[in-house]
Amino acid sequence: MAKVQSFADKAAKLAKKDAEVMCPSCNKSAKRIYAKMITSVKTEKETWKYLEKNVRLCNNCLSEI
Repeated sequence: MAKVQSFADKAAKLAKKDAEVMCPSCNKSAKRIYAKMITSVKTEKETWKYLEKNVRLCNNCLSEI
């Protein structure tokens, strides 16, 4: 059976590969930060559903890249 990677393992692996990039919102050179964004959505049956998404954020202004 394959080993399941945690979010921290994935973020650490991606952080090693990343170089500095230009942030489109603050126009500065910055490193990326990885975070998990969870949004709640109400379905047609009046129940709540949670959607998880891994996002990259700018280190300077914390806006999504």
